[in-house]
Amino acid sequence: MNRSMAGKVAIVTGAGPGVGRSCALALAGDGAELALAARRKEPLEALAAEVSEATGRRVVAVPTDIAHHDSAAALADTAAAELGRVDAVVNVATLGGAVRSTVTDIDWGDYRRAVEVNVIGTLEVSRRAAEHMKAAGGGSIVQISTLGTHSVPEKMAIYTSTKSAVHTASLVMARELGPHNIRVNIVTPGYITGDNLDQLWQGIAAQTGKTAQQVSDRAARAAALNRHVDPGDIAEAVLFLASERSRGVTGLEIRVDAGQMIG
Repeated sequence: MNRSMAGKVAIVTGAGPGVGRSCALALAGDGAELALAARRKEPLEALAAEVSEATGRRVVAVPTDIAHHDSAAALADTAAAELGRVDAVVNVATLGGAVRSTVTDIDWGDYRRAVEVNVIGTLEVSRRAAEHMKAAGGGSIVQISTLGTHSVPEKMAIYTSTKSAVHTASLVMARELGPHNIRVNIVTPGYITGDNLDQLWQGIAAQTGKTAQQVSDRAARAAALNRHVDPGDIAEAVLFLASERSRGVTGLEIRVDAGQMIG
């Protein structure tokens, strides 16, 4: 049985540098046609062209802001209209942890914006895609989560609580959509190499008097594999869950964290 993504159509939200780009390349490299979604049109179209040229697959850019209900709702319909069907959706798009606040000092406007993206937008894309998957005889939804739902870092309640909400809702979806042969799973990354992680280490270094490399090395030593993970590591787990290779897997969280949170 061919369990690759050949002949399948996948949606990737948050299709930008890092995890979104790596997921797009992995899925298209395995044979999928893609609908890539992100807010900014020009970088999105450039990524679509890059992925198409690298893999030979058809890739369409669908500018989407999942914080806006109509935009999130239209994504799956646009993908199906352009590419004929929807078999998988990978939700990378997120409103991250840039806004840091203790729970007692939370600005409810900041919280509502996080809910709109991380919960409502993500679930709207998921449920709309699921309707097209039912017509196709099944499919796969993959949510990208965060280790913060386990480690509960201080001043990150806005981000971690909204990601926890979509995590729980996704497990419920796995139960509800299972009879339609639609699987719902979660990939939780560890520290992902790239510009954002470099900025984190630099910020910590400035507060501690250590170098950014020393801060990075210390965090890596805390992981069982003594390293951080790359966007491509996340993409491989996503590809497994999006394809029929994982046809017996649903309601599962896979932590791709180099053993950061063992136990």
